[in-house]
Amino acid sequence: MKNEMSPVTSVYFVTLLKAYLRGTKTRLEVIEELRGVTPMQPKDEDTTEVSRLLFQTASEINENYYQDIVTAISHANDTAPSREGVIHQLEALLTGFITTPQLYEWATWHNEPDTDEGAGFFDDIAVDYFCTQLLPASFDELTLTQYKQALKIFRSGQHNSLKDKVALVLLSEKERQRFLFYLSDYIQGHTSPEQLDVYLLHKFGMDHHSFPYMSSLSAIMHEPGKLPALLHLAAMDGE
Repeated sequence: MKNEMSPVTSVYFVTLLKAYLRGTKTRLEVIEELRGVTPMQPKDEDTTEVSRLLFQTASEINENYYQDIVTAISHANDTAPSREGVIHQLEALLTGFITTPQLYEWATWHNEPDTDEGAGFFDDIAVDYFCTQLLPASFDELTLTQYKQALKIFRSGQHNSLKDKVALVLLSEKERQRFLFYLSDYIQGHTSPEQLDVYLLHKFGMDHHSFPYMSSLSAIMHEPGKLPALLHLAAMDGE
């Protein structure tokens, strides 16, 4: 009996698009899959945004697939960038499989006009911070060492989103110095918890009630010499 491949349906493209949006497939991995479905022009692969390229390919096979995919994606609740996806994309970056602009394109697709603004979109605040704040503000300034540290943070066995977000904020030396300055003022009694909140809310989106290192901070009150060790812990330098 002759073996024939099942016809490619719109579900195939929906699944592939979700994998890209969540991050478990990179741009190049999506393109490789699409090559197996229909011939592609190199110029399209180089310049066309991934979801648009996928829509174009689907429409070439069946013009009805475009609306099928739009309908399925618009009703889906599993299209947000995920922790697994961030890990996959960072691994691809660090092995040279994707570039930093391609990482940025993937991580910030939802920040574009007329797309979801993020409210209620992410289920992981560390992933939310990475995609909506850290990369948009400084993706072209981050070094490979910092990207490696970000990957280590997301792979952390403790999987505490609050602590992971704190560590991501502390990727930069400037933020580490601010951490030492503001927390030193607090443990020396120069500022109140409410005054500390101004810094915590601005930098971490947390007050002193939700800041995950508050008990550790309270344990070293009036001992500023112990603060660098707390910074080391919060930045996950030793993880």
